[in-house]
Amino acid sequence: MLNNVQSHGIRLLAVSWAFVLVCSLSPCEAGAQTDSVAWYGQRKGLVAPLNIPLVLAGNFGELRDDHFHTGLDFKTQGREGFPVIAASDGVISRVKVSPWGYGRALYLNSSEGWTTVYAHLQRFTPKVEQWAVDRQYEERVFAIDLAPWQAFEFQQGDTIGWSGNSGGSAGPHLHFEVRETATQRPVNPLFWGFDVRDALPPELSGLWVLPANGGRVNGSSRPQLIAPNSREIHIEGEVRFAVQALDRLDGASNRCGVYRAELRVDGELKHAWELDTLDFAVNRDMNALAYYGEWERTGTQVYRMHRLPGSRLPIHDAGRSTAGIARADSLPVDVSVQVWDVHGNVRSETWSATWAPQESVVQSEALPYDAPHLIESDGATVSVPKNTFYEDFDFPLYPGEDEDQWMIGLRDNPLSKAIEVALPTVIPEAMRSTVLAMRLDRNQRVEETYTGKWASDGRFTFTTKTCGQFALGWDSVPPVMRPHKRHSTGEVDVLVVRNFGELRFSLADDLSGIKSWEGWLDGTWILFRWDPKRERIWYELADGKHQVGVDQSLVIRAEDEVGNVREWTGRVRFE
Repeated sequence: MLNNVQSHGIRLLAVSWAFVLVCSLSPCEAGAQTDSVAWYGQRKGLVAPLNIPLVLAGNFGELRDDHFHTGLDFKTQGREGFPVIAASDGVISRVKVSPWGYGRALYLNSSEGWTTVYAHLQRFTPKVEQWAVDRQYEERVFAIDLAPWQAFEFQQGDTIGWSGNSGGSAGPHLHFEVRETATQRPVNPLFWGFDVRDALPPELSGLWVLPANGGRVNGSSRPQLIAPNSREIHIEGEVRFAVQALDRLDGASNRCGVYRAELRVDGELKHAWELDTLDFAVNRDMNALAYYGEWERTGTQVYRMHRLPGSRLPIHDAGRSTAGIARADSLPVDVSVQVWDVHGNVRSETWSATWAPQESVVQSEALPYDAPHLIESDGATVSVPKNTFYEDFDFPLYPGEDEDQWMIGLRDNPLSKAIEVALPTVIPEAMRSTVLAMRLDRNQRVEETYTGKWASDGRFTFTTKTCGQFALGWDSVPPVMRPHKRHSTGEVDVLVVRNFGELRFSLADDLSGIKSWEGWLDGTWILFRWDPKRERIWYELADGKHQVGVDQSLVIRAEDEVGNVREWTGRVRFE
């Protein structure tokens, strides 16, 4: 049995977003050759949201964990506080504040039918900032996502906020999006020709050959990465292809995504896709374009050059068939790949391949992806809804060597929706109020936790959108909460705030995570902001909810996801 775990280093900083892609600006009809096309700068009417040199840390359509990136990440020189300007005339349609995801974000609707989004802000312009704070106090919450009922109008070029590092940001930058207002589908902002320099072609580091239906490549039944200088490929039976590629822009070494890719066999266009417009409506289907096994294991951007049968991504403008490629003859043929960035820079590579007949046909025992399944083993059950996986799948389910550890499906098989898991356990009933499920990484460290409930038969049930190795354990340790050292007076329950614009506490939980936190000053609720990646909460003196020069009682209560509570009680003086 796993003992109570107190330190696992889990920080769930990102909200999973999912998208489907719509091919609306395809440069060619299926089968046509795309040689020199620049999609960049096709549209007019928007200005860049920053008045500093524009350097990208991330681009539109780039592969991210369980989602495509829906905008541009502009670098801000490692600093916060640059003015963020309105890309168009417009009215604020949405104000969002969250400890996760976009953090502090504004949505600006223009009369031309576009919504521009400005995320990870440090703060909003004063009139919007005050409106947001008033709403937080009215609702007694930190996180808000509201449509203002009063008009906040801006002209193109006005400052609407300042760049920051809020939410799931990994460093100071501005995340900027352009969306169709009517559909909220994000469109590549570089169609508007912002001054982002890019004279570099994409990097194409190899061709993945993926055996299918018992096929083999170079004598192996396992997927093979063929480098550009390894020109010959020997294939038996049926295979699929994927391309390992990325793009870099001038002035930065960041790995960005490619815009378009095409696969040809013997000169015939077999498959093509293009990432120009995204749609939030379909969850997680970025995993159907990525060759997920390699992407999940290494983070390397590998794009499938075929469509999985369960994929809902309408990005494929050629080769919509889900079948692999096989040939009857054994003559050498060229297998060529071309990849483009949005500026029209292109990279091409060609390999020589020969096909041979498949010696034997392997009968698959995989479960059909387009049917529901109830999988049972050793007292555990997993309910898999129809169309959870993107193709027919194997699903191992068995207990591990240690008690309360389980293998639940294959780690490198992505899910488009949640499965429900019920596990037997030997955890004593007295500990069950704080039990949780934990997904373990390849080094047996906890990388994600799941709360759940107890079934009438005594099994622990939870839902997950990932497969792999899981364990049951418990968390009986409450969150850790301490006042900032500069507030210290030598007495553990007496604080003084001077020459500091905030009352700050550290707040962290090492396993199940923070569920809620609240603070009261002389019995009145005050707003404590929360930044989980910095492990801190704070009250800003600018809120004006405190008195100066007198002692006031302070109570802060924090609860983790399984109900453990930490409370700080004392007195504080603001000077």
